Amino acid sequence: MHPRNPYNKPPDFADLARRYPPLRPHVFINHTGSSTINFKNLPAQKRLTEALLHLDYGLSLTLPDDRLCPPVPNRLNYVLWLQDIVKFTCGSAAIRGLDIGTGASAIYPLLACGIEHIWNFVATDIDERSIQFAKQNVSQNSMDSRIVVERVQADGPILQPLHTSLMDFDFTMCNPPFYSSAEDVSRSAEFKEFGPNAVCSGAEVEMITPGGETNFVARIFLESLQLRTKCRWYTSMLGKMSSIPDIISLFREHNVDNYAITEFVQGQTRRWAIGWSFQDARLPDAFARVSNPALQNIMPSRNTLHHAFPGARSADILASALRNVLALINGITVTTSATPAIHDHSSTMLVHALSNTWSRAARRGKLSGTICADQDLPVLRCSVECRERSSYTSSDIACDLFFIWVEGKDRLIFESFTSHVSRKVTSTLQEFGDVI
Repeated sequence: MHPRNPYNKPPDFADLARRYPPLRPHVFINHTGSSTINFKNLPAQKRLTEALLHLDYGLSLTLPDDRLCPPVPNRLNYVLWLQDIVKFTCGSAAIRGLDIGTGASAIYPLLACGIEHIWNFVATDIDERSIQFAKQNVSQNSMDSRIVVERVQADGPILQPLHTSLMDFDFTMCNPPFYSSAEDVSRSAEFKEFGPNAVCSGAEVEMITPGGETNFVARIFLESLQLRTKCRWYTSMLGKMSSIPDIISLFREHNVDNYAITEFVQGQTRRWAIGWSFQDARLPDAFARVSNPALQNIMPSRNTLHHAFPGARSADILASALRNVLALINGITVTTSATPAIHDHSSTMLVHALSNTWSRAARRGKLSGTICADQDLPVLRCSVECRERSSYTSSDIACDLFFIWVEGKDRLIFESFTSHVSRKVTSTLQEFGDVI
């Protein structure tokens, strides 16, 4: 689960039932002596969703029996990941999202707007019954001014609001139909050794689409090639890990290198999400890469580069050497991060460069054309964190520099900057005797 997901620890079902009486008939004590519910019972699952949304987020939902009942922890994982992306790459005063296939619950816009008070949504669906319930759920939570629910046509553009709106969007999100046919749904259930973990009340329109989720997300991507910077980040959930390579192949075919892959885990259920952007803002590896060995050959390139200085005596000494080095590089602006460092005993500097002045070719005068035509567009923005840690092999302190690519088109410029700075910092520390 996402680190900020409060359901990393399973809820106390008995306590939930005390605070939300409609859940009480469905809570029982299992063989281990713990309270739980039967997740294969639809009324129990619905009451649990209602309880979590009501008690933890102040939301009230009306959920029909013939449409998907969304598990809150899983849906929250997606929202929290998007929250990370937005906070790191979007500077808008108000955030605008598109939820594709919002369903009867409109769970994503409601959860997101309940957490982030400057977020607004357009929520779409092709199913009239889902649209009716989604509008009802938005209204009963007094979110009409922030969430607009629209019906779109199944044979029309998936990203219809982006095509017609005069406003840009910050992100799209989607929980697409996973399956290509009813037979595909049956095969998926058969492959699960002990059967499905929970009851699924989804209608065919929510579960099945021609070509399955791979084709659906590919359609979103192909539309995004026309819209490009109309939206900062296009994202979608995926139900099958096997779908990811096909989507990444499509990215690479169209030279889209600014993308992200993540995993969402809830109990025994695992989902994935992908995101891509045509803008220059980059994501740190923590948001864009996962450690799953099966996916390593299709992961995006690293945007976080690490250089170790094991003999530096403190992060303060390393930071001083870094400041001296940066001060000698022409054409860059350096500021101290206004936000607290992620780790104790660390400090962060933000670097803004309008041209490449540090490479050997630039210093020889061979890169006179590297300054941007628009002086407001940097060739590089990155953060550099000086981090102090205890050595595993001794009582000595070890220090590191972490370079995080924040913005830019050219990865080679970022990599050359990190290499140049690290070499100069090493020389500076050696010169002053701070590395043994």
